[in-house]
Amino acid sequence: MMETTRDPIDMILNACGMKGAWEPLLATGLANRIYATEDAVIRVAKEHEEALRDARTESIAAPVAYAAGVLTPRLLLFDDSRELLDGPYSVWERVHGETLGLLQSEPDSMPNTWRKVGHQMALLHVRVQPFDDSKQVLHEPERDLGLESLLEELAAAGHISTDSLREISLLIDELRPAFLEDAKTCFLHGDVKDMNIMCTRADDLLALIDWGDAGWGDPTFDFFQMPLLAIPYVLRGYREVAPNLLGATFKERMIWDKLGHAMSATLKNPSDGIPVDEFRQFLNRNYPA
Repeated sequence: MMETTRDPIDMILNACGMKGAWEPLLATGLANRIYATEDAVIRVAKEHEEALRDARTESIAAPVAYAAGVLTPRLLLFDDSRELLDGPYSVWERVHGETLGLLQSEPDSMPNTWRKVGHQMALLHVRVQPFDDSKQVLHEPERDLGLESLLEELAAAGHISTDSLREISLLIDELRPAFLEDAKTCFLHGDVKDMNIMCTRADDLLALIDWGDAGWGDPTFDFFQMPLLAIPYVLRGYREVAPNLLGATFKERMIWDKLGHAMSATLKNPSDGIPVDEFRQFLNRNYPA
């Protein structure tokens, strides 16, 4: 049963000159309580520091992306005055569609959506230039270059076999030279994954949503949360706009991030596993970069 609202939604709608029936929506993330009318979505940040920062981040990042021509909902109102609530809330133009991550579809069944995701990511990376962040709410993600330490933790925990440990160690050694090349710095969405992609069942992209992790960094960061099977489609769309931006070591940097994420997940849940063979297959294929 959905939680009954504790937020003054009618007053929030009046603040931006809107009226009409509304209902609570099931949130797919942890940072917001979400409500919707036919035309708008209201996001109310929950009372913890990370959620509050994310709300402030997306209030800056999403309008910049929208102005750059990226498919994302238009921000209608952001309020951090605490006159109605103890924290920030935002009102967004509603996009009527499906959340890709809830469709339970394989990337091969949604190739156009993934290709257009790549197209939109490239627009974001190319078009957005440095802008004022006087409130310092944008993120600057840092890559974990200490995967050897994670490997030692995995070995000590006994979560994976000796053979797997050896294969991971070899892969780390092969990937590390990629960081001898300085990566470009671009404006990032920061959390591009299927749960933040709105689309149609007919395989058309509608919007990238949830900009709470946006900031500046290596454009490769916007790839590593996607399924490996989606990457070829995403790259196809990306290179239509920015054929050379990712650099010669894109595959290695992206797999490094995926490897680190998989190792951390396996430390918490040994059943997750680390798909070293899939990582190697990806590295050995000739994808556009």
